[in-house]
Amino acid sequence: MYLERVEIQGFKSFAQKTVLKFLLPHGPRKGITAIVGPNGSGKSNVADAIRWVLGEQSMKALRGKKGEDVIFAGSDSRARLGFAEVMLVLNNSDHDNDIELTEIIIARRLYRDGESEYLVNGRTARLQDITLLLARAHFGQKSYTVIGQGMIDAILLASPAERKEFFDEAAGIKEFQIKRSIAVRKLVSVRENMSQADGLVREIEPRVKFLGRQVKKLEEREVVAGELLGLQKKYYGKLWHELGAHLETERVEGARIQETLALAQAAEQKVLAELHVLEKATTQSDELIALQKTYEEIVRERSSLQEEHMRLRSRIEIERVRGEARKHIETLPTPVIVERLGAISAQQEKLLEHAENAHTKEELKQILDLIRAVVESMRALLRALKEPAERVAPQKNEVSKELSDALAKTEQAVSVADVRLKQVHVSMQALSQSEAHKKSQFFDLQRVLQSAREQVFHAQQKLNNLQVQNARYETRMETLEEEMQIELPNAISEVKLKPQEDALRMNTEDMHPHILRLKHRLELIGGIDEEVVEEYKTTKERYDFLTREIEDLKKTLEATESAIKELDGILKGRRDEALKQINEHFGVFFKQLFNGGKAQLIPVYMTKEETHVEEDGDEMEADEHERAEAEDEGARGEPILAGFEIQATPPGKRIKDINILSGGERAMTSVALICAILAYHPSPFVVLDEVDAALDESNSMRFADIVDELSARTQFIVITHNRASMSKGEVLYGVTMGADGVSQLLSVKLEDAEKMVK
Repeated sequence: MYLERVEIQGFKSFAQKTVLKFLLPHGPRKGITAIVGPNGSGKSNVADAIRWVLGEQSMKALRGKKGEDVIFAGSDSRARLGFAEVMLVLNNSDHDNDIELTEIIIARRLYRDGESEYLVNGRTARLQDITLLLARAHFGQKSYTVIGQGMIDAILLASPAERKEFFDEAAGIKEFQIKRSIAVRKLVSVRENMSQADGLVREIEPRVKFLGRQVKKLEEREVVAGELLGLQKKYYGKLWHELGAHLETERVEGARIQETLALAQAAEQKVLAELHVLEKATTQSDELIALQKTYEEIVRERSSLQEEHMRLRSRIEIERVRGEARKHIETLPTPVIVERLGAISAQQEKLLEHAENAHTKEELKQILDLIRAVVESMRALLRALKEPAERVAPQKNEVSKELSDALAKTEQAVSVADVRLKQVHVSMQALSQSEAHKKSQFFDLQRVLQSAREQVFHAQQKLNNLQVQNARYETRMETLEEEMQIELPNAISEVKLKPQEDALRMNTEDMHPHILRLKHRLELIGGIDEEVVEEYKTTKERYDFLTREIEDLKKTLEATESAIKELDGILKGRRDEALKQINEHFGVFFKQLFNGGKAQLIPVYMTKEETHVEEDGDEMEADEHERAEAEDEGARGEPILAGFEIQATPPGKRIKDINILSGGERAMTSVALICAILAYHPSPFVVLDEVDAALDESNSMRFADIVDELSARTQFIVITHNRASMSKGEVLYGVTMGADGVSQLLSVKLEDAEKMVK
């Protein structure tokens, strides 16, 4: 790698765009370019520009006070500029490093408003990216890439820690220090993240456990509720369909009875029609006809009484069933019922008395009137009983008894009427022997009619009983549906639709206790908010995420610690090797410059406590990478490499302390050390800014020879007034400053200049 060109625009005295092109490496040499010019011409601004584009942040090192000082400030004849830009082009076609790029263009811009940017090959980059890239290319923005005249004495006067920074870059470990510093920062960050994550886990873990228990209860509740729902469906389904089956059976039976009743009623009508025909064909006496009519009326009224008697009993039974379901019945006051029953009973007594003594037509009419009165009383009482019956609940037994007695007496009256009817029949036979046959036929039809009416009566009685039973089933189904509305509000249609097959084989008496046990279990579990599930899910996800993150952080921590340990091994190995070889070169170049003597670097180690004392006293200025390394070594209890001392003994002297050397001796010692570093770990290029200013002519010649020797591996840009240094340059750049305060360049190859001189 070598420096191909530098483009400067708006930087300090270089107002207009200025391009410095450097020769390609040829033969065994990478070349030396000399930049010359009078004091104040701006030639050192070239060194500052290179230092600045490489990322220098110290304005002191750039000979300024604030950032905008590097921007051309203008002059009497030229306006100031709004920005400064320096671009450095590196040719990496030889790929003698691990950078794949063939050409590397590093640029830096600064505007007067303070905005700045770095670019690598036209793309915006961070300073850290540039620093790491330069470290991989074996040079950086500090130390020996750009060596100014002040650095010569500064190396000797620097603290051991400052020399360590210079040495580390020379040892080529800056890249690993940066990586180690990044790893240490990552390690600290990982530990902080682990601590935070662990704190959060400890904070939410009790909540997760509590919510987990609640969710398990909710799951148990759902299982029990599901089992209960399934059992209730079977239970209510079986009950519902059993009741439905009963109602269907009763419906079929009712249809059959209705058919029987219709047949009986048809037979009754047929007999009545035959009697009607017989009546028209018979020539009877007025008395006999009247007697027959009276007889028929008594028979009809007797039948009517029987029907009313039967309906009354059926109605009472139906009202009793419905009253039990509603449990709220209103009726007539008990005294009124008792009074009416008493009146009916008295009428019945009177009816019995007259029936026993009746022998004539008039007496039979009286019996008929009494029967009608009893029937009407029974009908009135029946209508009263149809009203709500809740108020008679306390006297229900007494009313039932009275009503039963009244009905019994009615039945007795009917029986007596039957007896007297027979007696009337005998009396009627005595009226006319001639009509005996007709009478016989008439009474035969009467008996048939009586039989038909009894069949009608029995059919109606069965039908009424069936209606009572249907009322019971319907009431039970209504009650069952109300229960299902409460217990199974969302499954009623399903339950009514079709019972489950296994439910048909189960006993409802066994299912009901099981249902009660499941309900009790639900009560013991208690009510749980379903939002707990969502909260548990969210909290558990957070808990699991943090747990996984902690595990990942542990792995990252182990990997980072392992990487740091590996980097520490690399750093120590390279430092030891660099110290050994640099000391060898240091001794050689020292002897070459001094014609004898010896010099070496001595490592200085300190404890962690001593390091803190030095830092508190502002005597140790290590960068963040070195501090991180030192802190880690101190944490492990290892001695900390604090820096390097320089021991130099010129020929013929016993002096080891460089502080008592003369100015020239210190300068040559520094030059020897710099040359030793360049010999061990050559940078792609080095800028020497008037480092030979303090050397006399003979020492300048020796220094120029050393630079010429080192140019085989390093490209040199030498800013100098010294003829010896100029003589080694292959290209000379002359810097002048015009009246407008702008630096200008003039370049010439040395061999061309020599030809022109000749």
